[in-house]
Amino acid sequence: MAQNVAIPPGFEQQMTELLGKEETLRLLNSLEDAPPVSIRINPNKWREENAFIELKELLPVPWCNNGFYLSERPRFSEIPQFHGGAFYVQEASSMALHAVKSLLREREPMVALDLCAAPGGKSTLLRDILPDKSVLISNEIVPARAHILCENMIKWGHPEQIITRSAPAQWRETGLLFDLILVDAPCSGEGMFRKDQNARAEWSIDAVDTCAKRQREILDCAWPLLSPGVAGIQYMHLQHKRK
Repeated sequence: MAQNVAIPPGFEQQMTELLGKEETLRLLNSLEDAPPVSIRINPNKWREENAFIELKELLPVPWCNNGFYLSERPRFSEIPQFHGGAFYVQEASSMALHAVKSLLREREPMVALDLCAAPGGKSTLLRDILPDKSVLISNEIVPARAHILCENMIKWGHPEQIITRSAPAQWRETGLLFDLILVDAPCSGEGMFRKDQNARAEWSIDAVDTCAKRQREILDCAWPLLSPGVAGIQYMHLQHKRK
């Protein structure tokens, strides 16, 4: 069993300055709890008769109509529907992207870009809520993560999607324009403190500053890629985690 790593003092000090002592204490206590387990079903593949669990028995995620909490974490590797793309294991907070669905209603087909897409959770969700006949390009610069992204998007299954592996600056050089850009920029990983001891050990103020600089550079590259004259939606999910 991995040794428990203490919450970094610098993180506690930073949170106290932002939230105050009482709220910070609540936050630190919550980071010692086991994280909840949630899934998001694939409406094009989920079949009740073949499902590993009945949805009516699950607590729904309030902000995503395809999201559900599980009472415990099963061995997903032993569930055929998991490998077939019938559902995706995703934290409920990451399903907040579903909120933009109402803004996309009644729109013409769009060309969308998920600029930092791996491992694919938000790309699969975005693919579900885009207007019919829209095209989604899911991009990931890191080769190993791009491979995982490709696997997850293939399992989710949709013909109008493209997987790429380019740096944000390279996209800016292409002159291409998009109706919607999703940016889940690399960050310093505080959201992983509950389930990854390495995230605690690797955290530092310098890492936070480095990530903030990288995020600004990515957004500087992304902004000019939005099509002029359209209601481009930029969703910046800058919570402190990368799955």
